[in-house]
Amino acid sequence: MSSSHACAHHARLAATRERSSTKFSRAVNRSGVHRRATKNEEGSNQRRIDEEEEEEEEEEDALVRLSGSASQRLPFIEPRSFVDPKALRYALQRLRDATDLKSATQAAEWLDRSAGDSTRRMKAAREAAIAFIDARETWSEVPRDLLRRFQATLADTAASKGDIGWLSEEAAQVGFTDATAEFEDILARVVTNRGRLLDSEYVYLLVPGLYASYYPGYYEDVCSHFCALGVDCRISRCVDGEGSVASNADALAYEVEQLYDETKKRVIMIGHSKGGIDSGACVALHDERMMHFVRGIICVQSPFGGSPIATDLLSAPLLDGVGSLLEALLSAPKGEGARLMEPIQDLTYVARRKFLADHKIPSRYPVVSMCTGTSSAAAALYPSALYIRNRYGAESDGLVARCDACIPGSLFVAPAFENDHADSVFPSSALDEALRQRHREEQSSALALRQSLGFTRFDRKGPEIPPPIGSAIVAAQRSLCDVLPERLATSPKSIDYHEALVGLLLQTPRSSQ
Repeated sequence: MSSSHACAHHARLAATRERSSTKFSRAVNRSGVHRRATKNEEGSNQRRIDEEEEEEEEEEDALVRLSGSASQRLPFIEPRSFVDPKALRYALQRLRDATDLKSATQAAEWLDRSAGDSTRRMKAAREAAIAFIDARETWSEVPRDLLRRFQATLADTAASKGDIGWLSEEAAQVGFTDATAEFEDILARVVTNRGRLLDSEYVYLLVPGLYASYYPGYYEDVCSHFCALGVDCRISRCVDGEGSVASNADALAYEVEQLYDETKKRVIMIGHSKGGIDSGACVALHDERMMHFVRGIICVQSPFGGSPIATDLLSAPLLDGVGSLLEALLSAPKGEGARLMEPIQDLTYVARRKFLADHKIPSRYPVVSMCTGTSSAAAALYPSALYIRNRYGAESDGLVARCDACIPGSLFVAPAFENDHADSVFPSSALDEALRQRHREEQSSALALRQSLGFTRFDRKGPEIPPPIGSAIVAAQRSLCDVLPERLATSPKSIDYHEALVGLLLQTPRSSQ
């Protein structure tokens, strides 16, 4: 999940971003005058600002230029909710571009001006900018010539063309059930507390996705919520976020058997992103064993057909440099890049076509697949969602295109609410040192377990878990949600829609075939 936080439009938009940043700085300087001016001076200053903005229309910031018509300038929020929507646009861009505390404070001041409620947003805006600064420090470790090469190549790459959406076409031929309306009915029951949906007859195993161990708090909200409702819910300790699909399928088969031996209960696997792919591979590769232990599978935002981000990153012009890029971003020892690339390669369209041609999920297992999308400039993954939309014309959650998440034969859920790829699994509260420390201890223990069982190599040299960029990404995403809570104001909580997905699955009997 973390590698795609680099926007693939950097090369094409670098000049535009620089102009936008300069323009923003001028506007910030004006704002100081604006606050001190008399009413007459305010009117004069505002007219001058408006005239300059008209003259600079061609230099609008990247988010606005790429959003299309003027009516779409604020796709992430209703403009009338803010005192000054233009200032909001500047503030959001500045939060992403902040390089020091001064620029972070300036962005917070602009956000105050646009929203008019500094007590609610100022602290969150400053924290968001600081989180972006922390993440950017890791980027500074990447050699500039390597970054320039990546940016230039990605700007001209369309490696996923012809593949994106192929699984949806196959699903249309093989058949699937659009269960969105039924899911929404169940979700309404969950939100209004009308009846219990989770069944204590089963164990619920949450299967994290790519590099999940790097992100403190990953899937903890859902796990805590399920446990509070009185069911046995656990986050997989055997699945390796750095592992291949095949090795994780083996690890899951072992873990499921152990859970059944311990509890005498069948297991429902709930996999996020690559975790859904690993779950499907588990029953496909180990059907004779799993048929006795698995009740069903839920795949949340899983790129079952492949990922355009993974495919484009590992296209021929870029392949040689990806390992070095990962080593720099993750502060991993030199030589670890090739190993870290393996799970990304499993998410390319070529790899997914090949795997699914030989290893389909047996029809005996009920499968629920869910996709979401983001069109919000306030989403952490908006840049990559914009890349997928502009390059391939596909809606996505920032990493997974909707058309790649529909699994043939599944109950397919495609709600319209706003959610990017991180919203479903990242923590809903701010990170603190206690959570970070607990995460380090749990991941260290899980790594030792996987190594003792042979699911992770003993010669693994790094990166440390979590790497600095992992915590920074979680902090930035959480702070952005606090800065603009309007983005998710009409979206259900992740804990609620996970419960509703289980309710949908349990309405489907398991086939005896």
